[in-house]
Parts: sequence; structure tokens; C-alpha cells
Amino acid sequence: MSTALTSEGIRAAKGVLAGLRVMAVGGANIEHGYTLPGGFERDGKVSTEPEPRLSGGSSVNHSARLLAMGIDVHPVLPLAAADPMSDLILSTLEAAAKAGNASFRHSDLSIDGAGLMTPYTTIIRQGDSRAVLNEFSAELMSAFEAHLARNLENVGRLEDPPAVALVGHVHADRSPPTKGEVGFAGELTERVLTASELDSTRKFVNFGRAQYSLGAERWSALLRERVDVLQLGIEEVRSFVRDLDLANDSLASILAWFRERTTIVITLGRFGAVGQLVGSDQPVAAWPYQIDEVVDSTGAGDAMGAGVVTAMTVESFDDSSVSDEVRVERFARALGFGRTCGAYACTTLGGAEGCPDLDTLVSFERGAGPAEDERGLSRSMSDHDLYLIDRAFER
Repeated sequence: MSTALTSEGIRAAKGVLAGLRVMAVGGANIEHGYTLPGGFERDGKVSTEPEPRLSGGSSVNHSARLLAMGIDVHPVLPLAAADPMSDLILSTLEAAAKAGNASFRHSDLSIDGAGLMTPYTTIIRQGDSRAVLNEFSAELMSAFEAHLARNLENVGRLEDPPAVALVGHVHADRSPPTKGEVGFAGELTERVLTASELDSTRKFVNFGRAQYSLGAERWSALLRERVDVLQLGIEEVRSFVRDLDLANDSLASILAWFRERTTIVITLGRFGAVGQLVGSDQPVAAWPYQIDEVVDSTGAGDAMGAGVVTAMTVESFDDSSVSDEVRVERFARALGFGRTCGAYACTTLGGAEGCPDLDTLVSFERGAGPAEDERGLSRSMSDHDLYLIDRAFER
């Protein structure tokens, strides 16, 4: 896949994508957004146009993006069968599957039980800022443990296991209201990463707050032994490493810590990324696109994760049989395609609605980003480059 337009290379390999399955574990929620005008005043009353309820959550976003690109998905979601709002998420997945001529596993998709509620999120936007209010059903979070176990058993019965397990924000790993409850210190995420049913499956982890807030020490051994790629935003990764004895929280020191543990993708705003292959001291970058009008950045990081996962299934950047130079080149292209997916997500409302097929992504990439052949990819970054990113994203 040697093309300046990374999405063209992915589209050329759509026959490979059609034979893949990805297991997506993580969040699902109904999103209802409000956009506030500028100059909002305390105690003021605001009138705003109604916005539609949308599907969201890390693994709904991941699943919809993958399905629209033609990859079959096995979603493991906190979806309540008794909640009529869950139909909105099912409709979103079905529309994405139709767009990509792909399929997802319907059996064991929802959790049975009277009175269970699918998580509900209220998003309040004002300019470039937003606040997110999450409502969780404690009963659903408790039921998710058994739901996860059932799905892992189903995967264990498959003749061909999933190519990748994409682990997003597992809501049940959030901070506990009381001590001693299963899932509240990362146990459910760890169960996925260590599952014997997924021993031959690569693991791509896109942590949410419930996971990265537990700190790097909690995950250090698992990153080294069980995780192929970790993705975090630049602010998230700084929070993640705060319990480490780093000289500072500069990007250079963070990359040095990850070097012997796992491949790291650190997303940047609007919507690029810096990455480093495990064992490498050669960071690479896909510089952000200049998007004239950002409609909604919700789910852009999830879209990028889905893009990198798609690229790594087409041409592996962890293949030890090829040279380091080839691995770095493949990794740079994966970041480039992930950036295209994330940037496109910024042009649409919601994290899982209107997911693009490969033809749409090719058209978008042709009209976006730098005009030169390199398309804004850097295969080797200097310390000065890393310093400038630190200054651009002040701590």
C-alpha cells in the first residue's frame, strides 16, 4: 500500500477488509446535545434549537466506523434490551453495516433485565468547549460483567477468532461509589486483555477516563504483555503518567516511557497524531488537517482509532519479518488514515452518525490537508518538533 493518499491504499484492499472481524468492547450511550450561544451569563436563560438524539459511546462509534468501511464487527456493549432508546443504537449500526456491506453480531448484543437503562449522555457545547453529563444505570453496569463473559465464550467457539479486539471506554471500570465492586478498578478491561479466547487476537486499546485515570502503574505490565497499540489524547496521556516518576511530563519523556512497553498513538487537536512503535526511538506524526468549519468533534478520537485498526489489518506495522524502515512507513500511513477518519468525523454531528464508506473517505482526503505528496506525514521527528507540540498543547 504505497500511495500518498492513504485512504486510496485502504480502498484498494477492501477485499481483505471484507474477510475480517473486529471485536469492539466498550461504551454505548444515547447522546442529546445542546449548543449554547456565545456570551452565556450566569443565571441567564437560554433558548436553543432542539437537536436530535444520537447514538454514541466508544464502541458504538468504533463499530459504526468499521462497519461503514466494510469490516464485520462483534460489538460488546452496555445496551439494555428493555430500554426503547436502545433501538436508536441498533438503527445506527444497521445503517453503517448497510453502507459498508458488512455485518455485526446481533445475538447477545443487548442485556436482558427489567428496568435496565442504556447510558444517557447530555452534551453542552459553547464555541470550542463542551461539558458532558453521563447518566449510568448501576444495575446495567453490574450486569455487564456476565454479558462480557457470555460474549467471550461465544468468541471461543468461533473457528476464526477476531483479527483485532478494539477496547474502548468500559463504563463499568469507572471510579467506585463503594469499595469492593467488580469492574471498578479496571478488572473488566483486564479480563478482555487477558482472555484466553483472544490469545491470538491483537489488542488495540483506546482508553476512556475510567481506565486512564487509574494511572500508568496500574496498566504497565499489561501494556508490555497484552496490548499491541494504546491510543490516548495528549491531555489524557499526561493524566495517565502522573503517577510515574518522570522528570517532567514532556512528550519526549512520555514517549521514552512507552518505548519498551507498547506502540503508542497520541492524538492531537483537529485532528492529527504523534505515534511511536514499541522498541523504536523514532516518533512519527500525521499533522492535523486544516478544517474550515468543525461541526462537532465528538467521537473524532474513536474514528481515528477505527482508522488505525483498519490500516493495521491491511498491512501490519508490528510484523517482525520486515525491516524497521518498512514498519515505520506502514505506521506513518496508518496514522495518516486514522487522521483522515478523525478529521472527517469533525465535519458531522455526533460520534456514530453518517459514517463514511471508503469512497467517501478517498474524496474527503483528496480535498483536505496539505497538497504535497507527503500529505503531512513525518517519518522522523526531532526533539524540537516534540518541544513545539508541548508548547502548542500547553500543560
